[in-house]
Amino acid sequence: MAQYIATPSWLGRFFTRIKHVTIEQERLVVHFRSAPSRTFLIKDFYNYSILKNRLFSAKINLCDSSNTSISFLNKAQAKSLNTALNTQFSAMLEQKVNNAKALLKRYALDEFLRDSSIKILNNEVFLLAKQYAQSTNTWQQHLSPSSIKFLNILSSTPNTHDAITQLRHKYEKKQLTLKNDFFNQVESNPLTTEQRLAVIRDNDKNLVLAAAGTGKTSVMVAKSLDLIACDIAKPEQILVLAYNKTAANELKERFIKRATHANLHTKVPTILTFHALGLKLLQSAKKPIELSKFATDPVQLNSWLTGWVSKKIQTEPQFLKAFVDLLHEPIDIFSFKDNAQYERYVRDNEYRSLAGHKVKSYQEVLISNWLHLNCVVHSYEVNYHFNQGAELSGQYQPDFYIPQYDIYLEHFGIDRQGNTRADIDKKHYNEQIAFKRKLHKKNGTTLLETFHYNWVEGKLEQTLAKQLKQHNVELAPLSSDEIFHTLNNSGQLQQGIDKYIKCLQAIRVEQLSNTQIAQRIKQSGIKNYQQYANLLVQIHDAYINELSTQNTIDFDDMIIQATKAIVSGDFNVPWSHILVDEFQDISSARMGFLNAILKYGNGIRFTAVGDDWQAIYRFSGGNLALTTRFNELVGSHSLTMLQKTFRYNNSISDVAGRFVMQNPEQYKKQISTHTQVTTPQVILLDDLYQGTKSIEIKVQQSISTIQKNDASASIAILSRYRYMLNSVQQHLKDKKHTNPLYFWTLHSAKGLEADYCIIIGFEQGKLGFPSDNQNNVLVESLLPEQDEFTHSEERRLLYVGITRAKHKAYLIADPYACSAFVKELVNDDYPIQIGSTLFNKSQLKQRECNTCSDGLIVPKTGQYGDYYSCTNTQICETKLRVCKSCSSPSVDKSTYSQCVNTECKTQHPICEKCGREMRKRKSKHGEFLGCSGFALKEDNCKNTRKMNV
Repeated sequence: MAQYIATPSWLGRFFTRIKHVTIEQERLVVHFRSAPSRTFLIKDFYNYSILKNRLFSAKINLCDSSNTSISFLNKAQAKSLNTALNTQFSAMLEQKVNNAKALLKRYALDEFLRDSSIKILNNEVFLLAKQYAQSTNTWQQHLSPSSIKFLNILSSTPNTHDAITQLRHKYEKKQLTLKNDFFNQVESNPLTTEQRLAVIRDNDKNLVLAAAGTGKTSVMVAKSLDLIACDIAKPEQILVLAYNKTAANELKERFIKRATHANLHTKVPTILTFHALGLKLLQSAKKPIELSKFATDPVQLNSWLTGWVSKKIQTEPQFLKAFVDLLHEPIDIFSFKDNAQYERYVRDNEYRSLAGHKVKSYQEVLISNWLHLNCVVHSYEVNYHFNQGAELSGQYQPDFYIPQYDIYLEHFGIDRQGNTRADIDKKHYNEQIAFKRKLHKKNGTTLLETFHYNWVEGKLEQTLAKQLKQHNVELAPLSSDEIFHTLNNSGQLQQGIDKYIKCLQAIRVEQLSNTQIAQRIKQSGIKNYQQYANLLVQIHDAYINELSTQNTIDFDDMIIQATKAIVSGDFNVPWSHILVDEFQDISSARMGFLNAILKYGNGIRFTAVGDDWQAIYRFSGGNLALTTRFNELVGSHSLTMLQKTFRYNNSISDVAGRFVMQNPEQYKKQISTHTQVTTPQVILLDDLYQGTKSIEIKVQQSISTIQKNDASASIAILSRYRYMLNSVQQHLKDKKHTNPLYFWTLHSAKGLEADYCIIIGFEQGKLGFPSDNQNNVLVESLLPEQDEFTHSEERRLLYVGITRAKHKAYLIADPYACSAFVKELVNDDYPIQIGSTLFNKSQLKQRECNTCSDGLIVPKTGQYGDYYSCTNTQICETKLRVCKSCSSPSVDKSTYSQCVNTECKTQHPICEKCGREMRKRKSKHGEFLGCSGFALKEDNCKNTRKMNV
């Protein structure tokens, strides 16, 4: 039945098609004479309607989405209609306010305000406050006092973002008070405020960043118990995912212990590893599965791939050639930006050819391999036994020599325009090429030449073969069996197998398609990327086929198939809350699995707990970007940082925290420590014993020092590499000690702690720390993208190592092959205790090689006694004397050798003719200096000079 009818005025009959306007059951209906009526729902109005009287009629402005107006109405009828309309609007507003109160209570006061709830509050609560702010006086005339009070409070914070922040803060404050007793008792020590907030915050997605020793396990256990105690979730609705089985068991034990302590008689939530979850899920989905032996036994995987590759090598010439060509990753020397980059490349990459020669570059190993595969016996860098003139400094050693045919072969690093590497003097290099050609021509020796551009153009072998045939060199290609035995006997077959197993694992964990394999290798800048891609695709396909033949799956399949089971609806997700431990090490595949669970679950709340400072498992697929770019890659979230540590003191914290935060891509944290000290507790020691390097004895001495002061304390010896630990462990095997000793690699030490830690292996090079290993370029290209900061993961690895120590951390380093990390700690004035004068800044500076860019001067003992040489032995021939006064390096000038030690500066006279030491002698004319080579039978020197020269 229609209520409050309004008709057009007499004027409106001529200017409008409206027949009449009515209110019908909370609807305003406009009836037209010859058209369908138009209906407006009063609930869609955002404000009161406005009546405007004109001379002969009235107009009603509606506050709908289109701001509709109805004109030419009868004045009296329009007034009644407007009053009735606003009366209904007031009733509707009162309902909206009550609804807003209920929604606010439900979504922001009774629980943590979730991001997914903000849309509801925006539409039903915050929009109402904005509308009220625009017409405050009008609304106050019509609404009840309680509604006005609510709207006044609500509109006091007009910015929605600030309102959300205030609501969350209010909820947190309330919960901190209500749950104070629980937080005081749930763990052995009361939880910190940050830990409590991590428990309280229950957004759709939550990120908890927990620095080392800040109690992330306590948070995960407390959060699970809190959800159960507050009846927010039942135990079976909570899923906790741990990084490995050991961590999962620890979480279960902690939960049971703390639940008992809190007098909560409850079941244990589902606590599993990702793989165990995948298995459970597939079993629930009635998917028949059998785990491959490859997944649990790496020896079996190695054995299978070795057999498969061996068969391919012996039966498919094309595969054999590809395998040999790709034994080493292709390196374009023109890609090096400076000499230091090139020097590191030569220093840290060993190129051993099939002929057994240790050569200096990738292109040289290709040449040596080709010669060997064609039975051309050759030597590498033998001395040229002809008069060479002064234009060539030092002994001339052509790259290759073929003795059977008396042929020399030089490989020149130039392009077709004669350009060289960026760090090489182009003019001088080309002059040297011209002189060498002239020298061979003068002496009648045969010189063959290959060039960098031959390799770039893919014609290196073709060029080599053509020249050798022109000089009647017989080429007798080895058979496939002979090449196989050469590869096998030299160990290069197994090296290749090891590399391709790592590649296979990277492909599996990253779930790369054939196209993605090629794309990633190409993006890394590796030459011949398509050859590598083809080889890896063959290996991956063979692996998949082998699993199919076995009718088994591996761990990666377990994740893939479990994800498919969720997407296809074969498994119903039962969880309301998911907590993931060690999130910084999660892989892309595991994140995809997790996303499927979140998508197909019902409003699941997800909490990621981890520490970007401790992300050290990229080699097994860990994708740090999912943590550092959480908002972008995972989603909007609440962030909580745990920044108070109970493990170590402020000295350890200051050193480790400052060191890891040099990387701008890491989160900035302000760590506070429960234990405070006033002196440095990170101590830098050298690895010398009686002047000779001995890490084993130095560790033994450090243990003795600790034992004297703390006989029962636990001591951990940590290293980047297991072989160093084995050596130390063997040395200490029969030594007496009262302390419990542990031997951890830096990777395996994660999550562990000891009273004292001794970290070894701080050296320069590919087996040093940080590792400069450049041998895994191919594997690196397949792994998740890495942050660009130099040594980023190695830096995090040292942070992990130092923060294992409760009291002191000893760093034992080689002062003569000094690690980049040690240089930084010393030169940048970190608050450490330097326990050896060999690490003084001036000493480190003096041991830098002045000839090459990145070398260090180290002590050596040779046929003629002690001396110093450069660590870049393959490219730098620097040799220095030992100062007789202080044993520091001494640099030769024309007539004397100058000690580099600024505190010594002793000058020792040397012979300006032969370079030998000059000794004081006497004659009837007085004292003079004579060459020490005076009495030698061969190559003697009779040079003398006055004492003052």
